[in-house]
Formats: sequence, structure tokens, C-alpha cells
Amino acid sequence: MAQLDPKLFKKYDIRGRAAGENAPLDATAASLIGKAFGTYLFRTEGKRRVIVGRDNRGSSPELMQALIEGLTAAGCDVVTIALASTPLVYWYAVHHDNAGGVMVTGSHLAPEQNGFKLCVGARNLYGESIQALLKLILAGDFDGDIGSVSAKESAVVDYMVDVVPRLRMRRPLHVVVDAGNGTGGYFGPRLLRAWGHRVTELFCELDGSYPNHQPDPQETENMRFLSARVREVGADLGIAFDGDADRLGIVDEHGGIIGADRILTLLARDMLSRNSGAAVIADVLTSQVLFDEVARLGGVPVMWASGHSLVKAKMVETDALLGGEASGHIFLGENYYGFDDAYFAAGLLLRLIGNAPLPLSALNASIPTLFSTPEYRPRCPDEMKVTVIDAARQALDGQGEMVSVDGLRIRFERGWGLLRASNTEPVLSLRFEAESEADAYNYRDRFFEVLRRFPEVEKVG
Repeated sequence: MAQLDPKLFKKYDIRGRAAGENAPLDATAASLIGKAFGTYLFRTEGKRRVIVGRDNRGSSPELMQALIEGLTAAGCDVVTIALASTPLVYWYAVHHDNAGGVMVTGSHLAPEQNGFKLCVGARNLYGESIQALLKLILAGDFDGDIGSVSAKESAVVDYMVDVVPRLRMRRPLHVVVDAGNGTGGYFGPRLLRAWGHRVTELFCELDGSYPNHQPDPQETENMRFLSARVREVGADLGIAFDGDADRLGIVDEHGGIIGADRILTLLARDMLSRNSGAAVIADVLTSQVLFDEVARLGGVPVMWASGHSLVKAKMVETDALLGGEASGHIFLGENYYGFDDAYFAAGLLLRLIGNAPLPLSALNASIPTLFSTPEYRPRCPDEMKVTVIDAARQALDGQGEMVSVDGLRIRFERGWGLLRASNTEPVLSLRFEAESEADAYNYRDRFFEVLRRFPEVEKVG
């Protein structure tokens, strides 16, 4: 039986500490993961080809090499595109007859962390499929054969040859790009310039220690540098990429942060102007404004569980042309492949702004606005999460329309509240939105009252 920490195998990916003494995600673990994925890929999908890329953190080259050794030992033919962003791995997997794909990345996490995002074409492995790899490793049940390795030197060129002509820009914009020293700094400015835009680079030098800030646009503190630079140079907007560029954050020409769900609403308006009746998927953390606006415009709004793999799968099921999460993942089905690509999403937004007579701040102001609280994330033991959510469901029964696709979301008379369990951490997630600040905090306090009954849950409020 192989010695491997089962806690590395999360719901949506495989990840953990990869640097420092006794790091569980080391070369040995990576080789075993390669053997398991290669075995799984052939037995379940009948495929042998695997596209492999990596981000720029310090542990990624060694982990990628060990992963490739494991894949080839299981009989896979590996095409390595080396330094890459996650959307490039997805794109190459799709273009190689929906091959397997592995991106070695810690995404937005701290430099000592790393991991593997796995896919078959545009479809991510998650849930039971991730656990199936662990079972193969623990059983030592691997295919044995001799595979091959080839390198694709022109990865970004091939991607751009396909992607650039898909979007025609009416006028050039001035854009500040903050990559947080992740791989978005290598690819993002190049693509935006190919679309004809003027780019001011901020933290676009590759540095896997992330010396300026973590490459995570969901955190407001990480966006302050971008906001300041946009104001300083008088840009039309600012775009921040996370570490592997499958998420983005946006600031307007005044440096004001625009939430990902509001960006999704703008993109939905644009898409529905060409595709009447199309479906738009968004996770339960998304503003009610998005769902109401899609319905108003004749689209089909679908609320779904949080998790990029889950939203992507729901898009396939419903033939949706657009999807997104409040975290900044945006899934693109119109004239694209359905996966989350922050570069292409940025291009769609730039086209929209370039076609409009108004600046981004005015476009954002045209969307109805509700008061939103921050996301609350109190710690809660994994084994207590279901109990706490069930208690909230019973305590709040009858106070509003309940949606249970992912935890508990209640639509009250003038807003809504959400309580869900994180799939990746021992925390709960809560968010509230209403027509007024007072209403939002009133709904919050109703949920907080339930949480206070459980001493195991971190105190909130």
C-alpha cells in the first residue's frame, strides 16, 4: 500500500503543502498521482494522451517532472506545454480530441502550497473521480506500459491563433493588468495587446514567491494596488488575474472594485442580446440581481451549487452559454468551449466596454444595486457542518422561500441570506443581500443566532 496523505485529495482538485520539511505533496506523491490518473484515464475514457502544464511557483517544475514520469509509466503519451495557465491546458486538451489534462498549480494559495487540476477535455475531474485516483494509489492498482513525452514549444501562439480572431474590438482601451506575479503576467498582456489594447503592466514579472501580494483577486486588500495604478495612469479599467488565470477581478476607471457577479451580469446582458432565451448559470453566492436581470431579458437563470467543476458540469447539462461564480470564475459557452478562461472573459468585457458609449463605471451603475455584506467564513468542524445547516433550516422555516441546492439560501421579503459548507476547508460560508443595509444585517443576525447555539462554530457577530 502506498504511503500518501489522503487529505491531499480535495473535492475539486489535489493540493497541499509542497515545500518545507515533510511536505506531503512531494515528487513521490506526484509520481503516484501521475500513475493513477494515467490508469484512470485509459480505463474510464479510453484515452492515453495527456496535456501537462505548470505555474511558476518554486515546487512546480519538480512536481511536473515527477507527474510526467508517473503518467508515462502508466502508458500515457504526454504533451508538455511547460509554463502555462490553466485555461491553456484546458484549451489544448479540447484541441487534442478531448485528451486528459493536468495543470500543476497552487492557484491563489501561498507559495509553499501546490496542487493538480485534472480534466478530460473541458470537463474537470471532481468528487468521486478524485477519490477514485486515491483508491488506485492505495491499492497500487496501476496500468504498466511505456509512454512517451513530447514538448509543445508554441503553446501560447497556437492558443492565440484561435482565440484572438474570435473577438473583434471596436476601439482600443487602456488597461492595467495586475497578475500578482503569477502566470497571467506572461500571457495576459500579450493577448490583450494582440486585441489592440494598450496595457500597463503591474506585478507581471514571474515570481513564485509572490512578493507583492497573493494572486487572489477575490480579496479586496490584493486589489488596492491595481485600483491605485488605474487612477494614476488614467486607464479605462484594471484587470487582476489569479495565480493560474482561471479567475479574474475588475476595477473601473475610478479604481472602484466591481464584484464578479456584476461583471457576469454585464456579460449576460451582452450575450442575451444575441442569444434570446439562453441559459445563464450562477452559484448560490451570486447576487439576486443577476438572476432577476437574466429573467428580465428573456434568459433562463439557473442557480447552482458553488464549485467551478459543478457549475461547468451544469452548463453542459443545460446547454448554457454563460456561467459564473462570485469567486471570479467565468465559464464561456458562446463561440467558445464552456470552460473558465479569465483571458477570454477579459476579452469579452473589453469588447463590451469598447462597443459602449459609456465608461465601465456607468455600465455598472446601470445594473440595479442591493446592499451586500461581506462573505463570513466562521470555522466549523467538517463533521458539524450538516448539523448546523439543518438547525438553521428548521429554525428559519417559514420565513421565506428556501433553496437547498448548496446549503441553505432563503429569499426573504426584501433580500436573501445564505449558509453553506465550504467543500475545501473546515469553514461555513455566509452571505447576505437586501434592499437596505438594515435589512441585510437583520437577515444576517437571524442566521447568526442559530450559529451561536453551537460552541464548535467560531463566534461571529
